[in-house]
Amino acid sequence: MRATELFLIVIFLACVWSLSLGYTLSDEANLHTAIFPSTYDQNVRPGADRATPLQLNVTFYFQSIKELDESISKFSITGALSVHWSDNRLTWNPSSYGGDLNVTIVPQKKVWVPFLINMLNYNSLQAIGHNDLNLRLDYTGSITWFVPNLFESTCDADLSFYPFDSQTCFLRFYVPGFMPSEIEFYIPNQRMDLSQYSTNGLWDVTETTIYTTTNSLQVQEVYMSISMKRRIVYYVSSLILPVFLLSFLQIFSFLMPPNCGERVGFSITVLLAVAVYLTLIQDKLPEGSEPSVSYLSYKLLGDFMIAVFMVIGVIVGLRFYTRDDEILIPNFLERFHGLVLGDQCCRGKRKVIPDEKEGIDAFKEDPVSKLLTWRDIGKATDRFCLLMFGMCLTMCNVVYMVVIASFY
Repeated sequence: MRATELFLIVIFLACVWSLSLGYTLSDEANLHTAIFPSTYDQNVRPGADRATPLQLNVTFYFQSIKELDESISKFSITGALSVHWSDNRLTWNPSSYGGDLNVTIVPQKKVWVPFLINMLNYNSLQAIGHNDLNLRLDYTGSITWFVPNLFESTCDADLSFYPFDSQTCFLRFYVPGFMPSEIEFYIPNQRMDLSQYSTNGLWDVTETTIYTTTNSLQVQEVYMSISMKRRIVYYVSSLILPVFLLSFLQIFSFLMPPNCGERVGFSITVLLAVAVYLTLIQDKLPEGSEPSVSYLSYKLLGDFMIAVFMVIGVIVGLRFYTRDDEILIPNFLERFHGLVLGDQCCRGKRKVIPDEKEGIDAFKEDPVSKLLTWRDIGKATDRFCLLMFGMCLTMCNVVYMVVIASFY
């Protein structure tokens, strides 16, 4: 009796020891041979009930924004697309394979996978995934397909408020050839997973959304939207402030002494600087009409036109300064001088008349009649241009700031 009990104890301990070792390599190899017979066709959609659509659970793990190139409408991000479904043909009993062989890894090329395509792909259309990728398969036939990739799409940005703009770009996935009655997308989480997200230097992600829709061809699609807001610190310091300062710098050409010889050169230099900034802005923006044209482009164009007229004003003022005083000043320029500077601001040769009280040889200055010079006309021109162009530049900047403030 004692020998029989000892024998049973030994058998029990052997069984426990074998179970503690778990499944072996041969167990997993035998499993793969069993669940992938020659009759398994990876081109046939899973599902025992063909009247019931196969459910695909879709989740997206967002990692980083690679670029948003507005000039070519290209948007690219890095992340991973996770798709989960069940294949009733790939089930087994774990007790038959070591007792704990609940999950195995299989190559993508050996099983049926959905032929997912991004409809907004920037380059030629191609399927998501690769034959060398692996999938996780558990004993119930549940498959998890995890596809890391660089996802590129077209994104037509609205740059009306550039660089104070916000953009929303999309990824659109669908399975060609299958109708909603055959394959049905399910979104367990309406937001992208941002647990692995790396902050971008130019964009802040404000919102992500995942949802399904049926297009006009009755094909179900998965929409993934990413809303972003541009970080403006760099643009304010390197673009907006220099443009504002340049726009007011040129009016100081009317305060420079006319005989210094640098008025025209200074005004043209500032004009060229505004033209350079306008060119830089246009290089960053796409060649498109409204509403893609930035209001900043309109502002720079306005500054450029004002700068052109300011150069003309400088040249006209210098012409007045250098004119011979023997040339008669037209009446409209005399009235122009009076409106801008007033008679009290006039400085010129005073007219003298005979003094009847003191005698015929005595003269006195005429307090009313004063002779204007062309230099006085030049000063009036400088004052008028300084005030007029200063007001134009101020209005241009105020209008731009009001438009931008309306967006925020």
